[in-house]
Parts: sequence; C-alpha cells; structure tokens
Amino acid sequence: MTAGQVKLRSRLAQRLDGEIAAVASMPARAAVLQVQRAILWLRHGRGAEARQELDRLQARALVHPRIELAAWLHLAEGLTAYFSAFGGGARERVRRAHVMAGAAGLASLKSLCDAWLAQMAFVERDLDALVTHAQAVLAGPADDAAACRVASALGMAWDRAQDEAAASAWYAWGRRAASADGDDAAAAALLYNQMQMRALRIRHAALMGQPGEAPAVLLGVDSIGHYDAAVGGSVRRDLTPLLRAQLLTTQGDFAEAAALLEAHLPEAVSAGLTRVGGSLLADLAWCWARTGEALRARALADQAAVEVLAEDQPGCDIEDCAALHARLAEVYACLGESALAARQAEAAATAWAGYAAQRRDWAGRLQAAGLGTPPR
Repeated sequence: MTAGQVKLRSRLAQRLDGEIAAVASMPARAAVLQVQRAILWLRHGRGAEARQELDRLQARALVHPRIELAAWLHLAEGLTAYFSAFGGGARERVRRAHVMAGAAGLASLKSLCDAWLAQMAFVERDLDALVTHAQAVLAGPADDAAACRVASALGMAWDRAQDEAAASAWYAWGRRAASADGDDAAAAALLYNQMQMRALRIRHAALMGQPGEAPAVLLGVDSIGHYDAAVGGSVRRDLTPLLRAQLLTTQGDFAEAAALLEAHLPEAVSAGLTRVGGSLLADLAWCWARTGEALRARALADQAAVEVLAEDQPGCDIEDCAALHARLAEVYACLGESALAARQAEAAATAWAGYAAQRRDWAGRLQAAGLGTPPR
C-alpha cells in the first residue's frame, strides 16, 4: 500500500488479503492470489502499485512457471491495457488467458475471461463476440465475479438497443452479484456504465431536438464521485467530468461545460478515448460559440469537421458520428455558416437513421440469443 492511500475496505479486498496470508507457506498458490489482488488494485485505479506487483510476479513466473499463474498474468496484462487505453492489445491478452484457462481446466478463470471479453466486445461494437462470450458465461459455473461483468456488458448492449427495462434488469442482476462477491470496484463500474448510457440517451435526444432529463441525471453523475471516494478510488476518474460536461452542455450551462472539457478532454484523448473525441471537440466548439468566442469556436469546429472524415469509416460508432455531425450543424448555424450547417445536418440525419437501424438489429439479435433477461 502506497503511503497516504486509503486501505481498500471491500470484502473482496479483505478476503484476498486473508487468503494470501493463509497460504504464505505455499508460494505458488499465493502468487495466483496476489495477481488477483493486483487486478483489484488496478480496478480501483491504483495502477502504480498494481504494476509493481505484476512485474514482480512476472519475474517469478519465469523462474517457477505454472499454467495457472501464467493465465492469470495474461488476464492482468490485458486489463492493464484495457483500462489504460481502451484497447492496446487488451483483447488478445485476455484471449490468451481464456485459451490457457480452458486447456488447464480452470473453469472460473475461463468464465471470468469470457465476461471481460464480452465487455471489450461491447466497447468495440462487436455484437457477435459479445453474444458468444456472454452465452458462455451464463452457461458455465455460477460465479459472481464473472456475472457482474457480463451483466455490465449486456446492460449497456440493451441500453444501446434502447430497451431501458431490459438494461435495468441486467444492471440489477450485476449489482447483486457484485454485492455477493464483496466487490466495490465492480459495483462502481456498473453504476458508472449505467449512468453513462443514460446520459448518452439524453445527449442524443437533445441533438435530435428532443430534450431529456439532464438535471436528474447530473445528481447521479455526482454520486459516482462520492461512491468512488467511499470505496477507495476508481480506475478512470477522468471520465466522470467529461460525462458531466456533456450533460451541462445539453442543459445550456456552457461556461461550466467548457471549463470541464478544457481541463479533462486532452488527458482522456491521449489515454485512448479517441472514439468520442471528435464529438466532444464539437461540444467544446458549441460552448465557445454560445459564450461569444466565435473565432475559437470556428477554428475548433473546422478541426472537428476534418476529424469526422476519420470517424466516418466502416466500423466506427455510428452514434458518435451522428452526434458529431449534429453538433457541428448547430455550431455552424450559430456562426451564420448556413451552407456548412445544412451539410452537417444532412449527414447527421443519415447517421441517425443508420443508428436507429443498428439499435433494432441489436435488440433482435440479443433477444434471439436468449439474452433478453438475466437468470433467476
């Protein structure tokens, strides 16, 4: 534990500490548990101490090789890449852990890998992989650690399909699993993911001219920070201010939203949040346009308009492209550039239509795969 840090208070942290102490005379078993504890540190945002521990355990694995330890280390390295840059070879490392766990008969680890692969598949909008890995988790041994993570992936998938009832059922199922496992980090992630998807619905509705429930959700966004502080930290603290900035922009608090975007967007983009970077740049341009900084707004809008050329490629998130086009249409209209505004509005309408078709497709395929409701 680094000096000055609050000791993790979750039951999972206490259980791992106790189990590690109990097997002190069995170094091989202790090493596996220490990887699990390092993963927990990582999920609480304590990357430096997790990295130090994983480096030590990687060195041990070279001297005393064991398949179980190697598989857990592959999972840990995959999650390190996932949390640091939302990618960076994360899926490949977790796939290796998954294969090794299957070959060694480590059913719980294999299920946990499936759950994380489902989560990563959602981030990459790979519905086929999401379905495959989610079905594997649900068909495997009952395991709270895997359950709360696959619930997050399926909750967000149903949110994307715009079935709030189905999404809420999965989130609730995941929270029960996180509580049973004593895993505060998983509970915090579920809270953030649910709030993020709700905020995105509000943002998208506003961009389509259908204002939503932003003030109520802002209270929920504040609660994320309070919960993170209570449980000892979160893995990506920089994301909550950006979520708040989007909602503030939606409800017209442009100066405060601009301050948050200016403070937090550079770090998030450099850390891998490039998927929505363009639409957030457009949000910042919109804030500047509405606060009288026309020259800065035009320059940033033009930059975002160039970035949309990279966004509008096969495999991009069509909803992010739609949001970017829609926001640019608003910026250019505010600046009196009617021709540019019309061009962006037309592109936004096309993208929104494509997004609606994707949502229907996701809902149908999730339902057909038997993933409509969580197990009883």
